[in-house]
Amino acid sequence: MCLTYAMLHERGSSPAMYVCVCRAVTENEVHDCIAGGAKSARQVRDITGAGGDCASCVRKICAILKRSEDLLPTA
Repeated sequence: MCLTYAMLHERGSSPAMYVCVCRAVTENEVHDCIAGGAKSARQVRDITGAGGDCASCVRKICAILKRSEDLLPTA
């Protein structure tokens, strides 16, 4: 079943935002990689393939990594 934006909005979800169009990798997939232990764009690439083609998404991946680091509590 193909869900439209309106259908997703009604359900309280938002559509996945693509980080890497070449490999159809979403922000959620990148976040899952980071939650799984990825700490670099290279590690995200090795897991998802994002950044392995044209590499225009690497800056976005780095920004997501940076935001995730900023959210970690400091001791």
